[in-house]
Amino acid sequence: MGYEMLPSFLRRRVLVAVAPDDMQAIELVKAMRALGLTVIIAATIGLASQADDVAVCVVVLHPDRWRSAPSIITAMRRNPRFMIPVLQAPMGLPRAAWATEPFYLTEETLAQTAKALVSMIRCHLQTVSEQEINALIQQRASVHPWLREPEALGSAPAHKKRPRSKLAHYIQLSWPLAFILCISFLTYYFFQLSVTTNTEATTPMATTSTWRNHAYSALVPGQECDPGGADWEIPGYYKDVATPDPATPTPSSPKSVPTPHLVSDNSVVPTCLQDGVMLTHTNHYAAFASMIFTSRGLPLPSHYSTSITATSVNTSKSAIFQLGVRDQSGSDMSGIDFGYGNDALRIGTNGAWEVVRYNNTTGAIEVRYARGFVPAASHYTLAAEANGPAMSFTINRQTVATIIDTTYPDSYGISFGLSDGGIRQPPSALFSHFSYTPLPDHLPKKDVEIRSTADAQANAAAAQLRQQSYQAATPGFGCDHGQGQWQPTDLTGEAVTTHCLARGLSVEQKARVKDMGRVSFYGLNGFVYGNYRVGVDVALKRDSDNWAGLGTRVNPTGSSYTFLVRSDGSWKIQRYDSDGTPHQLAAGRVARRDTYSLEAQSSGASQSLRINGVPVASVSDPFLSTTDHIELNTLPDDKGAAATTTFSNFTFTPLS
Repeated sequence: MGYEMLPSFLRRRVLVAVAPDDMQAIELVKAMRALGLTVIIAATIGLASQADDVAVCVVVLHPDRWRSAPSIITAMRRNPRFMIPVLQAPMGLPRAAWATEPFYLTEETLAQTAKALVSMIRCHLQTVSEQEINALIQQRASVHPWLREPEALGSAPAHKKRPRSKLAHYIQLSWPLAFILCISFLTYYFFQLSVTTNTEATTPMATTSTWRNHAYSALVPGQECDPGGADWEIPGYYKDVATPDPATPTPSSPKSVPTPHLVSDNSVVPTCLQDGVMLTHTNHYAAFASMIFTSRGLPLPSHYSTSITATSVNTSKSAIFQLGVRDQSGSDMSGIDFGYGNDALRIGTNGAWEVVRYNNTTGAIEVRYARGFVPAASHYTLAAEANGPAMSFTINRQTVATIIDTTYPDSYGISFGLSDGGIRQPPSALFSHFSYTPLPDHLPKKDVEIRSTADAQANAAAAQLRQQSYQAATPGFGCDHGQGQWQPTDLTGEAVTTHCLARGLSVEQKARVKDMGRVSFYGLNGFVYGNYRVGVDVALKRDSDNWAGLGTRVNPTGSSYTFLVRSDGSWKIQRYDSDGTPHQLAAGRVARRDTYSLEAQSSGASQSLRINGVPVASVSDPFLSTTDHIELNTLPDDKGAAATTTFSNFTFTPLS
């Protein structure tokens, strides 16, 4: 787009090209903004490529860093119309079309340099505006020749003076008035233009009319695939934690945290197809091959909705799709060391999903807000609605989680992608039907008010969730239609199969399988907190010697406390280590029945069991103190015979 064809708000913007993580340059930009100037800070190639689309480009140069900064090189190569050099240390100016002599920037002169820059830029913008006015007047003069001043002519031949018509007389009298009206209109127009520019300096979102403020959709997203003109980016690097070398000694302290390192990744290959863009990752399979619907450094509206459809093309059972709504890679602080933050929905092809927040510095998951399970599939439509700090996420038109997170107040893009650490060849997936829709903003205007309200809501919601009891007449995935999050049994091994019956969940222990059967419960939002009491009715067949019951304090490695009963009335409490080794804590027998009501309680180190409402044991064992999930368990007899158990009337009660 040519400069003259750009909207006026772009023609009057100022872009400052800086090296990534140059804090002194960032402070300079902040000082310029404080003086009322609208400034775009360009620390990435995508933003620096706008250097020829703005009125003024300021380039901050350091003799030791500018050659290795892609953003600075890109801005200079765009050949801006008015380019100002700012030097952080003595150096010779690179060969370029500089418009002025260099300014000098140090910590002591930062304020003075900012003031001088703003003064010169405003003078230049005013000159540009005057030139626009003169050009417009000349254009109008050419369109309306009767408004021009009379030109000096040679002596005309003498002729008889004719009486003037009334029309000519009126035209002669009215042209000064028309000229005055025209000048008044131009003065008013450029006065409004000046007001708009000043408003942009304080609230650019209110006056900038770009695609960010309008609904946008693309069947085939991507820079080379989408003809709609949106900005798309594919990241060229990410943060990762190196796998320790066995030959290299590592600290033995459990508190030591591996330092993430930068990984350059240019192995994401987009392919434009008729029904979507296919992303193929030719290397670094476990990292996300991502595409970003970017805002080029300007925040998206606080309230918007978005969706993307993801389809497996070549993936394994470990494949994960992702939709991120708080991408920070385009913010002012983004660069090599910052800009990895995001709030995102992740879902595997196995149906397991979670909502997470990524750390802005390390790129690692630092908070898991919710998790759960939907039917496994190779095709998902992921959607989200962001309303300030409140975000809701949807899978196949079913809302699965709503969270409140004030960590990243603004979003600088919407990302989606694929990760597959379990495949041995390049994974690929098709992404299609992208949509983005700004929505009315009903949030309080003050940032402090937004944060305090959101934090209060988040704390209240968390407290309510921790205290909420739950019950299900027929537990298990696909059987319990309430809020409970049950994991499908095919994700926990092949020891059992389940069926939903009117009288409860039927769990069939397979023959010649000696592993414990597990039906896992992850609370209401994917987590089980603190101390609790859990109960279930267990129906065992009299001719079977298998065990069945409850598992508490289950952690991801498999450690747990189990409370089991057998058809003959025998019961036992055991602690299982992560390697599957059992430690018996208590045992006994009650009267034989067809159905037993079990109630297990884990409170601190105390583990207790009730059978049919009668306390039978309470032991103290401090080894397991936290809970990843709760289980319904089946354990075959010593012969590994097949058996069927029915679980019903599941209850979960948090304890203070």
